[in-house]
Amino acid sequence: MTVVAQELENVNSRTVQLVRLLTEIGPDIPEISRRLGQFKESVRYRYKEKILSRGFAVQAAVDHQKLGLERVMFIAEVPDPYKNYAQSIFAAMHELCYVVGFTKTLVGGEHIVNMSAPRERIADIRQFLMGLKEKGLFSSLEILEFEWHRNTPMKGEFYDFDTGRWDFDWQLESSKDYKSAAYNPSSESKFDATDLLVIKELQMDANKSLKEIADKLSINYKKLAWHHNSHVLARGLLSGYTVNWMGTRYDYNLEKALHRKHRYFALDLFVRDLNDLELMTLRSALTRIPFLWSEAAGRNYFAEFALPVDNVVEGLQYIGAATQPVKSRVSIYPIDQAEAARFTVPYKLYNPMSKSWTFDGAELEQKFGNLLVQIKSGIS
Repeated sequence: MTVVAQELENVNSRTVQLVRLLTEIGPDIPEISRRLGQFKESVRYRYKEKILSRGFAVQAAVDHQKLGLERVMFIAEVPDPYKNYAQSIFAAMHELCYVVGFTKTLVGGEHIVNMSAPRERIADIRQFLMGLKEKGLFSSLEILEFEWHRNTPMKGEFYDFDTGRWDFDWQLESSKDYKSAAYNPSSESKFDATDLLVIKELQMDANKSLKEIADKLSINYKKLAWHHNSHVLARGLLSGYTVNWMGTRYDYNLEKALHRKHRYFALDLFVRDLNDLELMTLRSALTRIPFLWSEAAGRNYFAEFALPVDNVVEGLQYIGAATQPVKSRVSIYPIDQAEAARFTVPYKLYNPMSKSWTFDGAELEQKFGNLLVQIKSGIS
């Protein structure tokens, strides 16, 4: 190995170490430099050069279980005349009923909608969604519930931060490493409305200083810093931080994510009605993949992948082999990233007076019913 090649390898390994700490504590450069035993200036330069300049946003990952929220997803077909208004309708559902993201499938045109909902209101939310189907918003509807959801940390050891290329051995291992696939969901913790505001801002951009957040929210800096340190961090309301290696950049003026086209092929995987052994076997294979972006589990399993375009065939072959034992319960949806949106924690639906999450299904069903009437009348 030449001196130049060795130096490049050393720089990449130091970047991998940086990314590992970023996913744990966020962009706290002084603390990262202390843990790595490196100069702050060197760490800050590497962070800007290898992460930020490459379009890798760093955002807080919320521990939804700590907030008393569980994952509900529904797969729906939106018929005419509502099809052209689907994105606006789902965006409104973020404001009103716990939607935290949605995507559209490339082949069938279905929408896959993510909700982070209070566990005590899930039955009401299910009834509300079925009511929307009866009103004609959905021509088909499948609702799936999950006990937990998480964003998986970037596996930087498989990525070359200079060339922007991945290197992963796609051979499916026969041994079942259940220990590495173990995941224990969190129990609910105390939090308040100010905590949710801090979390929301860090979800949008973890590089914001507490002073910037305090100024934006018009909250006293000392009060906000106390909530950040004593509640958000001390109580573990964040599960860590995501380094957005897909290159997605959030545009704060447009309030939407801008995707780099043709670099990654996104797909969503659902597996239904799993027992504990099936779930652990499946996760032991799929969590090895560095292109796993997020997952959710319970009686059902969900995985969101972003495969590099030059590894699509290998990725599909691997996923097919891993899901072979449960193939009759598997659905795989190629995703149109241009028709996708992600939202922050549904902080507006928390009532600080009652210290509880709110949901009025009857009122919401009436609101959306009126909206559908307006859409129809506007077209006719």
